[in-house]
Amino acid sequence: MVSQSYFQTNDLTTISIEYLYAGLVLQDDVYNYEGTLLLIARGNTLNDNLIDQLKKFNNSEKNIKVSARLYKKLIEAGAPQRDKQLNLENETGYTEVKNQTKNMLKIAEITSQVPYEQVCDIGKLAMERLEITEPALLFQCINGNNEVDEYLYRHSINVAVLNGLIGKWLGMSTEDINDLVILGLVHDVGKTKIPQDILYSPEKLSDDGFEAMKKHARFSYDILKNNNKFSEELCAAALHHHERMNGSGYPDALSAESIPFYSRITAISDVYDAMTSNRSYKNAQNPFSVLKQLKEEQFWGLDIRLVNLFTENMPRELIGQSVLMSNGIAGIVRHINERNIEFPIVEVNGEIITTDSSLHCVSMIIDD
Repeated sequence: MVSQSYFQTNDLTTISIEYLYAGLVLQDDVYNYEGTLLLIARGNTLNDNLIDQLKKFNNSEKNIKVSARLYKKLIEAGAPQRDKQLNLENETGYTEVKNQTKNMLKIAEITSQVPYEQVCDIGKLAMERLEITEPALLFQCINGNNEVDEYLYRHSINVAVLNGLIGKWLGMSTEDINDLVILGLVHDVGKTKIPQDILYSPEKLSDDGFEAMKKHARFSYDILKNNNKFSEELCAAALHHHERMNGSGYPDALSAESIPFYSRITAISDVYDAMTSNRSYKNAQNPFSVLKQLKEEQFWGLDIRLVNLFTENMPRELIGQSVLMSNGIAGIVRHINERNIEFPIVEVNGEIITTDSSLHCVSMIIDD
């Protein structure tokens, strides 16, 4: 596989080794991170074993060098992080929570009721994860490159986790944090009553489609009320999580303090996860860009006090995480300046780089 000869060529581009994937037929050679050693020649078809060997021969460096043509092909294909994502989710317990949440939402879709005991069990499991898992690992699950058709139940879990973290940052009691987690799990249960062609529309919704989608908040309330074990406070919080402080939200155009406090918390979790997730009509944004938009109040009508809490605490959880740069190179977040939150300082191959609009973080990636 590895040539014994050394090469020196200037026509090579650096890219993360994570872009290589099983089944790829190499149209050009792949070189080590210095561009001096041919790792594998053009014409070979990669498999998992070959990729593992490449990583070893590359001295565990995260980057390799390839031709401009192969670089373009790999960038267009995207970094294959799916296997690492699944492994991380299994290790953190996210997979178990996801499977149970998917089952709960299916029951709600069929029966128009949410099984209260099952939701409490899922909430308890999620609370345990919050207590014993490093937030950075949870964020890697939340910010991972996930499939569009998993969006509803992943979104429910992610909002539950984010709600729980906001509750912890607020210094709330365990009981209140648990309520916030359960609210996150069920806040969008009404979407099980939205037609699939609207819920997973490949394009941005038309005005009519958006009006149909907005009905999910009322559906969530009705479904939760069908089980009298859910408190009116929780049902109302689910109903109003799309209300905005300036009265521009729905379904009742509530404003300011008339919006339930738990709804205001959930609104922030909902927006953050929606913007950092792949949707059928848009790609995920990186967390730093979303934090900047939150900080600049680009999502009108959110509770600014809670937004400030979120943008002050979230960056600390992203320090030390691996990121994919816009030039295809992998790096590690070392510092985030609150005055320039969109462009963190990143370490790449031992070099400290200040990112900017020309070289920026594209997404979070998962380390080995």
